[in-house]
Amino acid sequence: MIQVENSIVINKPLAEVYTYVTSGEHTTEWQGGVEAVENEGPPNMVGSRYTEVRKFLGQEMRTLLEITEVAQNAKWAAKVVKGPVPYQVTVAFEDSGGGTKMTTRVEGEPTGFFKMAEGMVASQLEKSLAEDSQRLKKILEGG
Repeated sequence: MIQVENSIVINKPLAEVYTYVTSGEHTTEWQGGVEAVENEGPPNMVGSRYTEVRKFLGQEMRTLLEITEVAQNAKWAAKVVKGPVPYQVTVAFEDSGGGTKMTTRVEGEPTGFFKMAEGMVASQLEKSLAEDSQRLKKILEGG
């Protein structure tokens, strides 16, 4: 079982960070491994589905996810419905003295090749979350 968590404080109001992160239209700007997001139906509602196209460990991965929780300015979560690595992602948002603390948690149970390389997958995921968070901070803070 892989469990990776990353937190960052972004010096922007909570509503602005939440909207940018959860809208889906900006995902390719701040998540380095995501090449495309293809929505199926209305975006960003519980039950909505979307496909992420990523490069991970040099391979293209198409993953169909379903949004499982949307709590305005507080929490957003999704789980894999179909893809090479079953996982769920939860993003929590909280006010932090005029800025926003964003905590991303990814949990999953790799199978096949990814199970054999579980340590490498966890390490790469941890690195990616940290890089993506820093990229997001830079974009939103205008740096």
